[in-house]
Amino acid sequence: MTLRKRLIQLLLVLLGLILVWLAWSAVRTADQARAALADLRQLEALAGRPSADALPALRADLAGLEQHLVATQAAGRPFLAVAPAFGWLPQVGPTVRDAPALLAMAIELAGGGRQALDALAPVADLLSQRGQGDLLARAVPVLQAAAPGLAPVEARFAKAEALRATIHGPLHPRLAPQMARLDRLLPLARTALRLAQVAPALLGADGPKTYLVLAQNNHELRGTGGFISGVGVVRLEGGRIVQLKLGDSYAVDNFQQPHPPAPPALAEQMGAQLLLLRDSNWSPDFPTSSQVARALYQQDQGVATDGALALDLEAVRLLVGALEPLQVPGMAEPVTGQNVIDLMKRSWEAPATSQGTVQEAQTSDWWAKRKDFMGEMVAAALAKLQGGGDLNPIQLATAMLAMLDGRHLQLAVDDPTLAAALAERNWDGGLRPPTQGDFLAVVDSNVGFNKVNAVVRQELAYRVAPDAGRLAATLTLTYTHPMPPQTGPCDRTPRYGDSYDDLIRRCYWDYLRVYAPAGSELLAADGLDQLKTERGEGNTTVFAGAFVLKPGEQRVITLRYRLPAAITSDSYRLAVRKQAGTIAVPLRVDTGACHWMTDLAQDRALECR
Repeated sequence: MTLRKRLIQLLLVLLGLILVWLAWSAVRTADQARAALADLRQLEALAGRPSADALPALRADLAGLEQHLVATQAAGRPFLAVAPAFGWLPQVGPTVRDAPALLAMAIELAGGGRQALDALAPVADLLSQRGQGDLLARAVPVLQAAAPGLAPVEARFAKAEALRATIHGPLHPRLAPQMARLDRLLPLARTALRLAQVAPALLGADGPKTYLVLAQNNHELRGTGGFISGVGVVRLEGGRIVQLKLGDSYAVDNFQQPHPPAPPALAEQMGAQLLLLRDSNWSPDFPTSSQVARALYQQDQGVATDGALALDLEAVRLLVGALEPLQVPGMAEPVTGQNVIDLMKRSWEAPATSQGTVQEAQTSDWWAKRKDFMGEMVAAALAKLQGGGDLNPIQLATAMLAMLDGRHLQLAVDDPTLAAALAERNWDGGLRPPTQGDFLAVVDSNVGFNKVNAVVRQELAYRVAPDAGRLAATLTLTYTHPMPPQTGPCDRTPRYGDSYDDLIRRCYWDYLRVYAPAGSELLAADGLDQLKTERGEGNTTVFAGAFVLKPGEQRVITLRYRLPAAITSDSYRLAVRKQAGTIAVPLRVDTGACHWMTDLAQDRALECR
């Protein structure tokens, strides 16, 4: 036999061995991939019915998923090595090309999730021990002990985010929705990890912490969500709430102390001469407004604070819904998420602690008692939180997340680590235009001494089109007042009237501010009085003006302005900021090439390629 024939035979044997190895690897890869898919389906089933009792099973499924994914990666190494070269394949090419990064990312997520549940297992045990005292106080030392085990988890999730950035798609239709879901959840998971690590300090584990509490009535809209109706403090020590009181915002003013002048627009619209705490949220940037409120509270009440939180009526509804039923003194029926706003209105009109009603405001103690329900409800909620009992922590956490994402609850604190984590998720209510791309924030302020934002409807339409070598934006705002028409002129005289609904049936006096990218130039405007252009917070340009809307009428406001030259139609991006205190305002955006129909239940980031 010649050397040539022997070489050919040897090559055939080697090729056969390679094919057998590849076939064996393919079978192993398929087996492990099927096992991983089964684990994933079990995880999805558990995610559909979240509860503290399901956490051990969740941990076991994550561990199994991680094991099978690692085995898939090992068995499929020869295929993964050449996968990037097959991006040209029709339909599945991009998914095949990104397969190595997809698999590596999945391993980091499954392993990180397993490690997180390992570290937080004692917390899960606490959640299952109901009715054994103050849950929050017992959770703080457990979270402190868990913190070292959470740092590696954050590193794995950060690696997963880095791998995600290398995946460009377009992915297979079965994977694309899962990736979109991951894009929403992964940043949230990283923020939750950071919060879990800093929560003990926030809750007073290293020393007492005091926070200013601002109750905002978004039926009377203001910059950070609503007129500051109630003010109080919450003091925490070692996770225990040792003080929580909430009272009338009018009661905190100390006119023996000097107060700064009111913002010019507030003075012009409402005749305010001094800046008082109840009007301190004129700026829509909550970190800024909260600093003003905290300074005024410390000056007037002599109490220093470590941060501030603001919540509106929607936050109250969500929180009470998670804690319901609440037994509140003076209420003949339990307070629930469905009836709490109606009960607040009724209690305001006729407080259980008062000898009179709003109709007897001039001859009774009604004014001093009209907000007693707030404090009584806070006390009932605190008793429920500290007592444990039938408290559902998953339901409570879900409500908190909805409050934060919808900007119905805003937190601004001095602690730099926690402040950074809150800012990353926009949970601090900051006004932060992106450094690149377009930006829009519509800020309404009710300056009519009434509660008409309970019914007034708003719609936003935003169109961008080329204009003289630049892009021009046209913003159309439609306001509708659905209450029955009234005869006679609008009256802005401050007065309570005969009922809470009387405050809702009045004319809407609105001071409107539209925040656009710095350098935007106003071209035309219609529907606003006293129009002006100003420099705004966060490197923005503000177009501001006022209007009055009668019940039964509609007002359409149009602003047309040229955007800065740096904003082009190539990869156009738009960030639309939700105003705190509003609920799912309809939003329509048209760039010519792209169209969106959505709402502002939360901030929106849109991109047109």
